[in-house]
Amino acid sequence: MKVILLQLPLQGHDFFFSHENIPLAAAYLQVIASHRGVDAELLPNHLMSYGSDQAILQFLLDAQPDLVGISCYEWNVERSLSLANQLKALLPSCTIVLGGPEITPDNDFLLRYRDFDIGVVGEGEEVWKILLQSFPDRPQSPGLLLPGKNGQWHFTGYLPPRTSLDDIPSPFLSGVLNSHLKGVLWLETVRGCVYRCAYCYYHKQSPRLRTFPFERIFKEVKRAKDRGIEEIVFLDPCFSRRPRLDDLLDGLADINHDRRLRLSGESNVESIDSRMAEKMNRAGFSQLEVGLQSVKRKTLRNIHRSFQPRRFLEGVRSLQNAGIEVRVDLIAGLPGDRLSDICRSLDWVLDHDAYDTLMLYPLSLLPSTELRQQAEKWGLVAMPHPPYLVTRTPDLTAAEMVQAFHHYEESMEEDIAPLEKPPALNPSLKAFSLPGGLSFSVDWHHPEGIGSLSHGNPTAYAFTVSISKEVLRETKRWFQVLQDYLEKNPFTLLSVEVPPDISPEDLQPLWQLAEKYSHPMDRDYTVTHSLFRSFLVFSRSQGLLWKWPDPRESFPLVLPDGQEVPCRPVCLVATSEKTIPSWFLDHIRQRYPSPPEIKRWEPPED
Repeated sequence: MKVILLQLPLQGHDFFFSHENIPLAAAYLQVIASHRGVDAELLPNHLMSYGSDQAILQFLLDAQPDLVGISCYEWNVERSLSLANQLKALLPSCTIVLGGPEITPDNDFLLRYRDFDIGVVGEGEEVWKILLQSFPDRPQSPGLLLPGKNGQWHFTGYLPPRTSLDDIPSPFLSGVLNSHLKGVLWLETVRGCVYRCAYCYYHKQSPRLRTFPFERIFKEVKRAKDRGIEEIVFLDPCFSRRPRLDDLLDGLADINHDRRLRLSGESNVESIDSRMAEKMNRAGFSQLEVGLQSVKRKTLRNIHRSFQPRRFLEGVRSLQNAGIEVRVDLIAGLPGDRLSDICRSLDWVLDHDAYDTLMLYPLSLLPSTELRQQAEKWGLVAMPHPPYLVTRTPDLTAAEMVQAFHHYEESMEEDIAPLEKPPALNPSLKAFSLPGGLSFSVDWHHPEGIGSLSHGNPTAYAFTVSISKEVLRETKRWFQVLQDYLEKNPFTLLSVEVPPDISPEDLQPLWQLAEKYSHPMDRDYTVTHSLFRSFLVFSRSQGLLWKWPDPRESFPLVLPDGQEVPCRPVCLVATSEKTIPSWFLDHIRQRYPSPPEIKRWEPPED
C-alpha cells in the first residue's frame, strides 16, 4: 500500500505564504502510517508548496499511489477538490481522502462534489488508524463522510476526541517535517479551547482542553533551536489560558536562554500582567496576536466574547513594556455591528495606542461554526463558496463593509491588502529561484520562441510571461498557448509583462483571456483596489514598475446575493521615490480618455 499526503498552500504572486506551508496534520498521519509499516510519504515540498496544478498531478500519476490524503482549509479547499477531480479521472483506482476543518457534514459547498472517496470529520489520528487497518474496504466507523445512496454523502456520526495526547507521535521529532521547514516551526502544546467564539470551529472540533506532555514540547523546542529554526509559532488558540503556563514558560526560558528563538502565539491579554509578560519575554516571545474583534459589548455578547477595557489596556502595556509586540485583530461584519461600530472599534484601538500592528478582517461564515448554523437567526448573508465572506447583515451592506476598510486605510495611512510583486519583476531578487528547479517565468520576445511555458521543467503555481510588442500583436501565436495552460492549471496566478509603450488596445486580448477564468483570490470584495488579482499585467520603465488597470474594474462587482460593489480602475506604481514622476502621469493620461486612478504601490515587505 502506497500513501501520499499533502497540504496545498495559501497562494500569492510572491510565494510568501508558500515558505510557511507546514503540513502539520499530514505529517501526523505520515508518522502513524509509517509506524504501522505503511509506505507513506509527504508530497515533496517543492511541489506541495510551489508547484502548479499539473506539476503536482503528474507527480501523483507517476507515483501511482493507492491512497492520497489532502488537508483542506478555507484557503485551499477548491484547489484540493480540483486536484481530486483530475486525479480521479486519470487514476480511478486511487482512494482520495480529504480531512481538515472544511470537511464537515453541513458544508453544502463541499457536499456538491463527488470526486473524493472519504471525508474525515474532526481530529484525524484515530480515524486514520481505522482507515489504514481496513483498507481497501471503507469502514462505517464514526468520523467519516462516505458516499451514500442517490449520490448523497452519508455521515457516520462524530467520533469523540481522544482524552489524552500523550501517545500521539511528534512529526517534528520524527524528522518527517525536516524538508518542509524554512526557518519557522508551527507547534501545538494543547488541543481544544476554553472559549466558545461563535465565528470559530476549533472549539467544536475539540471542545475540551488537552495538553501535550512537557517532555515532548521541550524536546521539540530544543531540536528546533539545534537545527537553526529561527521562529516557533504556537498554534494554541489562547496561549495564556493553558494549564501550568508558568512551568511551560520556565522550561522555554531554560532552553532559549540566549533568545535565539523568536516565539509568537495567540492569546487574550486581560489575563496577562507585568509578571507574566516578563516571563514570556524571558522565554523568547517577540509577538502576541490578540483577537479583540469589536469593542461593542452587545456584539461581543452575540459571539460569546467579552471585553474589559481597563484590563485590556493593562495587558497590552505589560506586553509592550516587556518588549513584546502586540498584534490586534478586529472583525468587520459581526452580528450587531454597524459601520459606525466597526469604525469606533478601530478608533478606540488607535486613540489608546493599544497596538503595535492592527488588522481588520472581513467575517467569514466558516462551515459548522455557530454563526454559519444560525445565519438565518442573525440575518447574515454570505458567499456560498470560499472564502464564505459575509456580504450583508441587518445592520451592514457590502458597500458599507468596503467603507470600513477604507476607514482603516485612512486612519492607518497604509494599504490594508497590498498587492504582491512577482519575483520575476522584482529587481532586488535577481538570483531568485524556486526549490526543485520549478520554472516561474518565460520570455516571449520573438514569435518563433513561443512554446511551452515550462521548457521541459515543472512550473510553479505563480508564473510570469514577458511578451514583446511584436509578439503581443500576433495574438494567434500566443493566445491559445496561454489558454491551454490555464485550462490545465486553473489555479495559476498569472502575471504578464508587456512593453511600456503599448496602448490599452494592445492589451485587449489579454483581458479577454482573463475574463475566461475565475480564481478564489478574485472574490475578496473588501479590498479597496485591484479586486482582480489572479491575472495581472505589468510594465517597467525608468525605474518604475506599474500594474495596468484591469477593464473589469470599470464596472461594479456583482456579489452572489445580487449586491453591487463599486469599483474603480487603478494603476499601481512601484517607485523608490516619494512621488510618482510627472512623465509617468502624462504617459498614462495620453493613453486613456478617462484616466484611471494612479496610486503609489508599496508591495508587502514580508
